[in-house]
Amino acid sequence: MIRKAALLTLLTALLASPAGMAGTAVAAPPDRVAAAAPADPLLVSEITPEVVRDTAAPVTIAGTAAGTPGSSVRVVVRYSPNRPLASRAEMAAYLAEQGYAPSNYSTRVQATPLDQAGKLAFRFTMTSEELRMSRPGVYPLAIEVADAVTGQRLAIERTFLTYAPKGEQIPTVKLAVALPLVDRPHRADDATFMDDDLSGSLVSGRLASLLQTAQDTGDGVTWFVDPALLDDVRVLSSGPRSVKGARKDADPAAGQWLNGLRGALTGKTVIATPYADPDVAALVHHGLDKQAAASVQRGAALATELLGRQIHGTTAWPAGGKIDRDAVDELAMSGVTSVLLSGDALPPRADGQTGQTGQTVLPPAPITTDAAARLDTVAENPVTALLADPALSEILGGDVSAPGAAMLARQRFLAETAMIAFEPHSPQNQRLGPFAQLGQTGQSGQETTARTASPTVIAAPRSHLWTPDPAFVSGLLQAASDAPWLRMTPLDSVKPVRGGTPRGDLSYTERDRQAELSRSYLATVRKLERKADAVATVTEEHTDVFHTAILRLASASWRGDGKRAASFAAQVQKAIDARIGDVSVLDTPRAVAGSNGQVPVSVANNLDKDIQIKIQVTSGSKSRLAIEAPDGVYVTPTTRILAGRSQLVNVPVIVRDEGGDASISVQLLTDEDEKYGSAVRVVVRATGYTGIALVIVGAAVVIMLAAVVMRILRRRSRRAFPFDGPRDEGGTSGRGPGAVPAERTQTP
Repeated sequence: MIRKAALLTLLTALLASPAGMAGTAVAAPPDRVAAAAPADPLLVSEITPEVVRDTAAPVTIAGTAAGTPGSSVRVVVRYSPNRPLASRAEMAAYLAEQGYAPSNYSTRVQATPLDQAGKLAFRFTMTSEELRMSRPGVYPLAIEVADAVTGQRLAIERTFLTYAPKGEQIPTVKLAVALPLVDRPHRADDATFMDDDLSGSLVSGRLASLLQTAQDTGDGVTWFVDPALLDDVRVLSSGPRSVKGARKDADPAAGQWLNGLRGALTGKTVIATPYADPDVAALVHHGLDKQAAASVQRGAALATELLGRQIHGTTAWPAGGKIDRDAVDELAMSGVTSVLLSGDALPPRADGQTGQTGQTVLPPAPITTDAAARLDTVAENPVTALLADPALSEILGGDVSAPGAAMLARQRFLAETAMIAFEPHSPQNQRLGPFAQLGQTGQSGQETTARTASPTVIAAPRSHLWTPDPAFVSGLLQAASDAPWLRMTPLDSVKPVRGGTPRGDLSYTERDRQAELSRSYLATVRKLERKADAVATVTEEHTDVFHTAILRLASASWRGDGKRAASFAAQVQKAIDARIGDVSVLDTPRAVAGSNGQVPVSVANNLDKDIQIKIQVTSGSKSRLAIEAPDGVYVTPTTRILAGRSQLVNVPVIVRDEGGDASISVQLLTDEDEKYGSAVRVVVRATGYTGIALVIVGAAVVIMLAAVVMRILRRRSRRAFPFDGPRDEGGTSGRGPGAVPAERTQTP
């Protein structure tokens, strides 16, 4: 039955084709039907050649129609004879079915029933003469599946066919392609991985696809590489690591990936993004300018170290391709000389806007604008705005996972760039139509005005976290290299042209601001940055222990992922607090007696480095205990505390009234007077016992003096009234009867 249906399809197609369309149309054999299983009603899997160069060469179109098993369908080709599309705007209108539709059509497959699986594979050929492509240009081409009974359209696929016959002089377009090699951070503090996702991505995930893409693409591509990603991979490969508290061994696959990337990027143009690809606009808008500048400097230095060759970071690529004047000024002051933006970030001046001379600027012609423009900044030198073409960027970074999507995307990319080549770009011929090009003649046979310069276009995926299809990207770039109107060029060769398109100011909308990292999150980052600076400056040799961790928290990859970003920030805070806790004030209760005295304060340094620190003491109970210092604040000079040692400092105090339990607040300060950790409360028992002690001692002295006087008086009394009588001849005492013996005493 299937063979009969195929034969019937062949016969009806040959008999029903119009005389002007002598191409062939056949239904595919059964094995082709079984092999294709598209989900959509129409899958166009092949259009060859992609660019028609030979007028006699056949154009092959193949695909599969799908629907209800047994129902009959027709396959129709719609085209526009003798009339190529006039502009890219007309191309967009055609794709959206908003104003342009091909006037002619040809039914290539007549009423043919779908098989038991509800599918029909088709394949037919025609020539450029049959399609009546009479002159170079971009022609619309649509493949439509219709119900054979009712004629109702079931599905349609719109695409383009570029006609550039050999021997014709085709204008040249320079094409610069920029691809990002960026990932979100995986470490919070330097020693802690928050997940194990990086290992899987390197082996068979997104990063594996990026490496394959880098290996498959040629030297004409410019790569933007995030050094934070390379750093994470290096740490993953170099030794044991902590993953949320669990200890894991080094990952050899990470080392292989990093070595493979170094080899893939050899000889290619590589630019370092600022470290961790920060949200520069958000940082500047929330007072973290210093962090934005540090990420630029750190990025270039680390990329140079990890890739083993000089890598510059003088071109920035802001998140989303959008930026405002404040952020551009900050980048310019940090050494950035160019920024890669989306083409709609710096639009041409609208009608009625005035230029710097005050003269009204005419509305721009509907053609592709220059790929570079000059931005004046607060820095000494201007910044070059490199403007990626929105349509080309969307095609390059789009999702082509659906069957046939890659082929159609490649067709459109070639058609878009061809239309740019056919556009008029010199000032004197911008209004002569889309075919004012060197050596080309119109229908009247008269030669049109020549072009004066080859335009340059830039293609770059809109998202830095794109997931490429290596086969699609390499195939697209190979097709671009083979196209007679395209010439690949590195991004750093794109410069502003004299007399370029007049442009307005940078477009940065409220929607762009809302896409930034949130104010509350960046307030947390700012707080952690101050703590990290204190940790860095407290040691005698300043060490940026948490510098890169703070930079990772500012990554633009956290946009729209606040929950994960907050967990990273919490881990960084935990690590910083643990480090700060290694320098501590002993909060053991103290005592002071008297109306004034000194309270000992002890500071322990459990770090492995010597520190330079100040100790600030204030009273928490001023009614009972006052600090004997100006304004009641006692601050020690900068004190050196050796690693693993403690330091004792005596603080002068004054006890008021009768004293009692009081407290003092001890705050450690860095040498730059920044707070180091939180203040510590130390209890002080202020007794005020000095006056009482004097009374007690005075009374004791009086009692002792009285005792001495009484003793002296008693001795004198004995001499005046002796108790012993005269001695007799026998040497006995002359006491009378009942006399009491004298108390024996020992002379000390």
